[in-house]
Amino acid sequence: MSDPATHVVAAEPPAPPAAILYVDTSAMLKLLVREAESAAIERELLKWSELATSVIAEVELPRAVARAREERPDAVIDGSIVLQGVLASAAIIPLEANIVARARTVQPVHVGALDAIHIASALSLGAQLAGVATYDKRMQDALDREGIPVIAPNQAPEDQSSAQTP
Repeated sequence: MSDPATHVVAAEPPAPPAAILYVDTSAMLKLLVREAESAAIERELLKWSELATSVIAEVELPRAVARAREERPDAVIDGSIVLQGVLASAAIIPLEANIVARARTVQPVHVGALDAIHIASALSLGAQLAGVATYDKRMQDALDREGIPVIAPNQAPEDQSSAQTP
């Protein structure tokens, strides 16, 4: 007979909380308007099983693409299917009263209203928020103040090595 005091049962570790990457419009736009960071952000987003963004991206992104189409038509990827796919791949956070209230308090004050809504939307994810993908410098500053990791990959590694060569 075994001694119950010496019989140890390994407990299952608790499941880690789901890690969600919040993606703002500046990051999503790089998927549709080719820039130096486009390939890098595309690779980064493919690593994540869960993405989220604010409902305001449903207005911001098509407008930014239309603006880019006028200013730099050669850089814009043709296809509303791509646009629909980008928005469909992310959970859409609705603009609710608690997010509006939190957006009013985002610091520093130089963060624009729509960016403050993105930040408040990301923060609404709580412990599930793993980081925010953004290329907006003001948002990055505000997220740094909140202690939220910013994800903004630059060029592809092979591009970086050639860029560093004199």
